[in-house]
Amino acid sequence: MSLWKRDMHRKGNRAFENNDRRLQEEQNLKLAEVLEDKIALDKKDLIILLSLLGNSKTSNVELAERLGLNDGNAAAYHVKLLAKRGVLTRYTVQIDWKKIGFSADFVIIAESDEKTELLALERYLIQLQEYYQKHLGNVLLLPTPSGCVLLRDISQCYGDKTMVIIAGSGTSDLDIAFFRENYLARPFEGIRTTLMTTRYRTVDNWAVQKNVLDTLSAIFEAKNASEEEISEIRERLKSIIEG
Repeated sequence: MSLWKRDMHRKGNRAFENNDRRLQEEQNLKLAEVLEDKIALDKKDLIILLSLLGNSKTSNVELAERLGLNDGNAAAYHVKLLAKRGVLTRYTVQIDWKKIGFSADFVIIAESDEKTELLALERYLIQLQEYYQKHLGNVLLLPTPSGCVLLRDISQCYGDKTMVIIAGSGTSDLDIAFFRENYLARPFEGIRTTLMTTRYRTVDNWAVQKNVLDTLSAIFEAKNASEEEISEIRERLKSIIEG
């Protein structure tokens, strides 16, 4: 490829990225205006949160531009207040674990007719996490004979049913099966476990995953929705769309 073509390609990509960024900023503003009436934050704070949620490396100068503030120091002041209130608790990254060997994502639902059995499981999981955090750190990586399992979420859930939901990734389906059998089912015989492998995650870390959504949209021919289907969706989102 010639230098001229490479330069044009870079300019095209930059223009696309700028348009995409402007669209995202407009959407964040619209969402902030809707949420402002529903939660205890003003529009400026909401725009900061939505911007950082999309990209935690967004600079204070960029935030100032989006908020209409004089400079980055003014935006930094708002960010500092959000942290002081405990709204912003940490900055993190999103990792594609599949690309480093964790080929399968899973969800395990653990439940029991005996409340004492479920309480025993919860107690065990808490002890496991406390010991692990004390000796090895905050990322819960559990060994199996042929690999390991990385736990993403552990949730104790109450409502129509009481259950424990565990989500994570494994280096293979066999490693996930070993984790379920030897960490959960066998030590707690009164516990029923349901194992599900995650096929797609269209919303992750509070944000729609556009690449996955585009793939599924093609598979399910979602872009060929009828006017009736679109009208039903529009009606459900009417309060947000119309502001």
